[in-house]
Parts: sequence; C-alpha cells; structure tokens
Amino acid sequence: MHKRKIFNMIILIVGMVVLFSCEYEKIQYEAPPDPTIPISYSAEIQPIWDAKCVGCHSPGKTSPNLEAPSSYDNLFAGGLIDTLAPDVSIIYTCMKPGGSMAPFTNVQDANLVLVWIQQGAKNN
Repeated sequence: MHKRKIFNMIILIVGMVVLFSCEYEKIQYEAPPDPTIPISYSAEIQPIWDAKCVGCHSPGKTSPNLEAPSSYDNLFAGGLIDTLAPDVSIIYTCMKPGGSMAPFTNVQDANLVLVWIQQGAKNN
C-alpha cells in the first residue's frame, strides 16, 4: 500500500510539472501599413537598411550597397524593384517570410517595403 501511495504521488508530481510547464503565448501581428499614406524612402525605408542591412550590404561586401545616399540607385540598377509587379520584386521576396533575408528583418519591414514599391518606389 505504501509503494502505491508513493507511485501515485510521483505520477501526480510529474503530471503537474508537465501541465504547468506548458506555455501559451498570444502572438499579436502588427497591421500592415496603410497603403493610402505615402511612405518616405529616406524616413522609413532607408532606416531599415541602416539598422538591418548595411552591416553586410556595403561597399566591398555583399551587393547591393544599401548605404545612403546610393542605396536607392543601387536597388534600381540591380533590378531589385519591379513597380509593375511589386510582390515579385527581389528586394521584397528576399525580406518576406521564407525569403533569404527574412532572418535579418521582420514581417513589418517587408510589408512596409512592399507598400512603398506599390506606391511607385519613389525616392522621397
């Protein structure tokens, strides 16, 4: 009888550990940018390159050079932006989830770049 109580106590403790070790995390997604509000390349897109890209994408490193002030011209010279089909622009497809640069950016950055391209990819 004593062994059975110990066994039941162990099962109870293990069960509680398993039950209370589970964690539920609610993920909140940021809404995509409002496409009716113009996106500024210098104020909103270049800061993404500065914070997350120029460590590798700068002169003498990986192409394209995304340092200001040449980043805008380099994106177009490299054919990385397609204003006629923004969702297939190379710069966006690299940044979006599953893209080669996705580990270095986030969904919000990718969505902002996509909307900027949809708005004509202006150098403003």
